[in-house]
Amino acid sequence: MKVLFVSSGNSHYGVVPFIRNQGESLAKQGVEVDFYPLEGKGLSGYLKNIKKLRKHLIHNNYDLLHAHYSLIGMITVLTLTKKPIVLSLMGSDAYGDYNLEGKRILKSYLPMIITQILQPFLNVIIVKSKNIMKYVYRKKITHLVPNGVNFDRFKPMNREECRQKLGLPLDKKLVLFLANPDDPRKNFQLLEKSIPHLQTKNVEVINPFPIKNEDFPYYLNACDVFVLTSYNEGSPNVIKEAMACNCPIVSTDVGDVKEVISGTEGCYLVSFDHLSLASNIDKVLKRNRKTKGRNNIPHLNDEKVAEKIISIYQSVLKIT
Repeated sequence: MKVLFVSSGNSHYGVVPFIRNQGESLAKQGVEVDFYPLEGKGLSGYLKNIKKLRKHLIHNNYDLLHAHYSLIGMITVLTLTKKPIVLSLMGSDAYGDYNLEGKRILKSYLPMIITQILQPFLNVIIVKSKNIMKYVYRKKITHLVPNGVNFDRFKPMNREECRQKLGLPLDKKLVLFLANPDDPRKNFQLLEKSIPHLQTKNVEVINPFPIKNEDFPYYLNACDVFVLTSYNEGSPNVIKEAMACNCPIVSTDVGDVKEVISGTEGCYLVSFDHLSLASNIDKVLKRNRKTKGRNNIPHLNDEKVAEKIISIYQSVLKIT
């Protein structure tokens, strides 16, 4: 089976890590995966890729195309290919982006509209969490498949050794924020507002953005607590990666975070209230030990997720 992953190439990573990781996990299962990153800003930038992608499809034979994000799906459909198309909705393309007040911004309605228009032209839709499912009306072709985690990369490691590797202080409590602080949807201001209200002393917030893909596991093992304060998410990969590292988590109740961390001691959900956030960060720092989160997410091992995706591909291609 030969599959083309079509995705954005605008990230400083090129193909974003979780998409590349998914492709590589499929390759381990015997699927031949090629990556085709589209470069361009905005709708007009993406539209310039149609001719290039069509040419690539003419000169390369694929069994199916797997597009990631609704704008990418639109470009793939507009090549007029006769190959089956699978679309993975990322989250914001279904429910929009938000400003500092937590209100949906006007420009995010475009990908939301495209998500609705595209659905009749797709063979399969993959959503990452239940909250994305409600934006899909073609339920019969839709599958709920969260992104998997590479358990070989994301695993518990010695905290002090990870701090030394990253040049982080050994004598402080470290609160980790791994998103772009300038992205309003990530709501970094909530964490900033909470810090003066911490009872724990000698605390430092670290925000290594942008971060090298290979450094993610070390930061998750170096910190005392990982904090996610987003207004909205689909199925945040970093939460699953933190769980795989047995890293304590304090997060707002977004996407499938509640489902992923449920029942894990040392992981807490909070409201969009800075005092609640501060109180729960203190709770984790006082507890002062790793979680057993890894034991609670065996179903999110990327090998098992890859098997589900391959099964979906096979159903589209009528392969048994």
